[in-house]
Amino acid sequence: MKPAFPPDPRKILLIRLKGIGDVLLSTPLMRALRKSFPKAEIHFLTRAFCAPILAHHPCLDKLWIYPPAEVSFQETLKFIWFLRQIRFDWVLDLAAEPRSAWLTLFLGAPLRAGFAFRIRQWAFNRPVPKNKVRKYQAEVNLDILRHLGVPDDGNQTELFLKSAETQWAGQAWASLEKNNPLKWKIGLNPTGSWPSKRWPLDYWRQLAALIHERLGAKPVLCGGPNDGEILGEVLRGIEGKVLVKPDTNLRQAAAFISRMDLLIGNDGTPQHLAQALGVKSLTVCGPHWGLSWTKPSDMRHRILQHFLDCGPCDLNVCPFPKEEGKAAHLHQECLLKITPEKVLDSALEMLES
Repeated sequence: MKPAFPPDPRKILLIRLKGIGDVLLSTPLMRALRKSFPKAEIHFLTRAFCAPILAHHPCLDKLWIYPPAEVSFQETLKFIWFLRQIRFDWVLDLAAEPRSAWLTLFLGAPLRAGFAFRIRQWAFNRPVPKNKVRKYQAEVNLDILRHLGVPDDGNQTELFLKSAETQWAGQAWASLEKNNPLKWKIGLNPTGSWPSKRWPLDYWRQLAALIHERLGAKPVLCGGPNDGEILGEVLRGIEGKVLVKPDTNLRQAAAFISRMDLLIGNDGTPQHLAQALGVKSLTVCGPHWGLSWTKPSDMRHRILQHFLDCGPCDLNVCPFPKEEGKAAHLHQECLLKITPEKVLDSALEMLES
């Protein structure tokens, strides 16, 4: 029996305007579309800072960059009008944010699909019921295809590195190990866009010291170009026990992570890179549901999370004070309950498995 597909599309546009991790979590959907519609053109629209994640992806025919904020309104409208002239058959809005929903409507595709969020659902002629069960975000994205009758091809995310990038990473690691070969290549990612997501910096300092003393390894601190203050705070007092990742762009960072044995970190871009590259990852989760952002049933990727009666709250900033006894909970207590010793025990189990 022939699958109940909608009419075969010639041109498909996926829209995910922000979130490097969110864009990575869209790659299983791209793979499923390519498998079901091998002759279709698959386009993706995102912002410039997310675009490197999709470079060299074999399922993608065209990558479009949404105009930055400093571009005039007239120039943005001109860009959107240009996209409309491409005459996409399908437009799939993976976020259903106000901007992306109205953009989807304006493009005028015969099939416009996205999640049925509030008034924005009227931008879609194939609205997808809102997900009422917390689950892995890649699975949430795939629900759009399932709603259209298109089978998925699994939820493994993908990132494709070029040989020059992996060679650069090999040289970068060789430089770090020049005077002291590492027993294990362990990365530590103490950074994060949300303050409430960040495990206490003192805990990162303690964990780095424990790894050095008990495992005989020097972990490598990882961060981006704007994370110097955080990395400097973690380094304070343990300079001889850790190494620091060299400055990189996003794709170099991915290549550098690809050679690790384990990446321990807050929820964020580096953890998503590790999962896409098949590198073991251990994520310390606080106010958000960790299973939404970590591939389930894959023991290469694990989370540590302590739930309080106030969580998961998904707040950017913890509302509780730092003084004990002033409120029901301490500031970031959900993260304080995850001690460096607990993280070390889980890390050692993963390294030895």
